Amino acid sequence: MKRPITPFLLVLMLGCGVASGAQESQRQPAVSLTVYNNDFAVVSRLEHVQFEKGLNTLKFTGIASAIDPATAALEFVTRQVSILEQSYEYDLVSISGLLRRYIGKNITVVLKGSGADTGRALTGKLLGVLENNLVLKSGEGKIEILNRNIVEAITLRESVQDLVTQPTLVWLVTAGEKGRQLCRLTYITAKMNFSADYSAVLNNDQSKLDLTGWVTIDNRSGAAYENANIKLIAGQVRRGPERVERYKGRAFALAAEMAAPAFEERAFAEYHLYTLDRPATIDKDRSKRMQLIAPAKAVPVKNLYIYDRSVNRRSVQAKIEFENRRENNLGIPLPAGTVRVYKKDRLDDSLQFIGADRIEHLPKNEKVTLYIGSAFDIKPEYTLLDSTEQRRMRRQSHKVELRNAKAQAVEVFVDEKFPGHVNWTIEQTTHKWQKHDARTARFTVKVAADSTMTLRYTASQTW
Repeated sequence: MKRPITPFLLVLMLGCGVASGAQESQRQPAVSLTVYNNDFAVVSRLEHVQFEKGLNTLKFTGIASAIDPATAALEFVTRQVSILEQSYEYDLVSISGLLRRYIGKNITVVLKGSGADTGRALTGKLLGVLENNLVLKSGEGKIEILNRNIVEAITLRESVQDLVTQPTLVWLVTAGEKGRQLCRLTYITAKMNFSADYSAVLNNDQSKLDLTGWVTIDNRSGAAYENANIKLIAGQVRRGPERVERYKGRAFALAAEMAAPAFEERAFAEYHLYTLDRPATIDKDRSKRMQLIAPAKAVPVKNLYIYDRSVNRRSVQAKIEFENRRENNLGIPLPAGTVRVYKKDRLDDSLQFIGADRIEHLPKNEKVTLYIGSAFDIKPEYTLLDSTEQRRMRRQSHKVELRNAKAQAVEVFVDEKFPGHVNWTIEQTTHKWQKHDARTARFTVKVAADSTMTLRYTASQTW
């Protein structure tokens, strides 16, 4: 419903924001905020509302401007309150919007002066607001077109209704009796997201690491959430078919009431939910970084060197691998995010960045393999020795020379990749190999310190 605004005198200084009037004080609501990694969040507020018997209009401000109005729901502790109508007021006060409301009404425009000219004031009926111009009809019947650049101030002397200074949800309800009741407001807002990132610090011999997880909540929803109970849900949540829709009116049908997902880590439906153990404030247009998991100490690490010429034929990939298991001081599902790997300089204990990789959502007991860069001291050289092709068959002989300039021996995995549509086999080889997956033959080559080792093999393909 629309509540008329009492007559007032409103002065706009162009180039400055519109000052809002005093607002009714409200008790700080209890807020729950569940943030998804799909750029949306569920907001839930508990508030006490005073009802009169019969019809009541409830207005809720502090609403996110990125709200999906169709998801708004209001529920009451008792059944003596019935919802009749629901609307969303979002045509917020702005200079241009306010002036459009005054078309056909009298306004006073103060024009800037220049030099000895102190300026002048014009009073008349506003006929239009066109781009950067005002069209004004004076009392003498003259029509003046005024560029806003020469306007210093505008005085609006008549009242208009429904000035909305912030997004507002409005309900028309009927109550069976007078009294104070507790209600819960729930809605979904866009433009809120969380992302996880991790810091892994390797020890001197790179046999173990310490892992710490962080989460950053980015709030561009258009509202602040003070002392909120924060929850995160990691996973791919389907919200239904995308709707390309603009809300042209203020009224819309009441949506079915939705249950907000009620940050300890636990399974939640097909996803994982993380609950922060304390209230936190998420400010408007700000991001906040908080610790997601306590540091996991001394996680066993395996170092991998992989040569895959389909990725880069001139370098060997350096990777580290560990398992997300309880016995490794982990064993909790980890949201997708970037893992930055550091190592301490043994001379001064300063941390040095040595690479980063991204993990997808990782269940417990799964293996984590991080590609952190190229091995500086291990150099490959590939040669195609021979290639013959007949009808529906190809046979090729390969040579890979690996030079190790390290002071210790290394084990290098050499991957030969095949197209998905062929049958393949390794016919001859100088080193052991295994079928790593349906498209990959993996050879294991041990190279002594400061030495060279050569791998030769012949592979055939049929189709």
